Amino acid sequence: MVGLLELLLIALIILLIFGTARLSRAAATTKAAVKVGKKRLWVANPVTGEKEFTLMTAEKELALGRRSDAEVRQKWGLYNNSALQQYVQEIGFRMARASQRPELPWRFSIVDDSEVNAFAAPGGYIYITRGLLAHLCNEAELAGVLAHEIGHVNARHIAKRYTREHGAQAGLWLVRVFWPAARALSGWADKGLDMLFLSYGREAELEADRLAIGYIAKCGWDPLGLSDVLITLGRLQDASGENVVPWFSTHPLSPDRVTALENIVTHLKTRPTDTGRETYRRYIKGLSFGDGASSRIGFYLVQDGDTWQAIAKHAGQAQIDAATLAILNGHPVSKQPRAGDEIKMVVIASSDVP
Repeated sequence: MVGLLELLLIALIILLIFGTARLSRAAATTKAAVKVGKKRLWVANPVTGEKEFTLMTAEKELALGRRSDAEVRQKWGLYNNSALQQYVQEIGFRMARASQRPELPWRFSIVDDSEVNAFAAPGGYIYITRGLLAHLCNEAELAGVLAHEIGHVNARHIAKRYTREHGAQAGLWLVRVFWPAARALSGWADKGLDMLFLSYGREAELEADRLAIGYIAKCGWDPLGLSDVLITLGRLQDASGENVVPWFSTHPLSPDRVTALENIVTHLKTRPTDTGRETYRRYIKGLSFGDGASSRIGFYLVQDGDTWQAIAKHAGQAQIDAATLAILNGHPVSKQPRAGDEIKMVVIASSDVP
């Protein structure tokens, strides 16, 4: 059933196409336009199967994705490590092929940015920053981040935001037609990259989390990888006292998200336990860390009596503080490292990395 809002938007589209001078003639074709509109603007959600109104058609989704990808590459650039890029691409492809929209031209890319972030563009373009990669401890956590973004694309959360935004702009356009003084309020221009950094709502986040758990488990990784990421980044945020995790600006960390994830995992019929820790560590060795050109990810074998403070000061040459070092390794600040463990370190690029 076409609702009042949808009818108004279809009428507005007719108005934009035919112009106000020909509105009366266009009105005669309203029934036909409604039929066309229902076909193009009412689409089945790939996740729920339910019909929903959208202003982002499949063609528009792909076009916006290509444009956003070009803008991302121009603004930040991609991280210059072909082996690591291919690794992330393969992890993402594996889950995308097992998802509700395997036909999309999926792309998974590492952005050359030190900020801790990940985001999705329409049409299956997924990005993760090298800053976030540095804070992940294994392949299951990487899969968790990518799967969450895949969930947003598959559930058409970006398309829903786009439709709400442009529906509101349509209303303002009508106001401007009849009230010229309001013409400065808004425009129809697409927001480009800004569209990728609008905050998702709580329900969208929980749905993307739920979908991610399914993708991760289906592909054989420990599905708790995603909740481990949220815990680590929550510690990073708390330790700094500032907004150092841009991912939380667009993907709010509500108090119940980790609990909800853990509850979903407990109800899985089968729960894989593979984390892919060693493979992940092999690929991120030498990863650039922070804004400087010389700091890289390396590894250190913990000795008897070592503390985070001592390791950060001596072995790490004071590249990062003790609290950040603990969090970088997935530990609470209060838990000291265990002798014999190989931990991530931040080292100077010219030094030998164990």
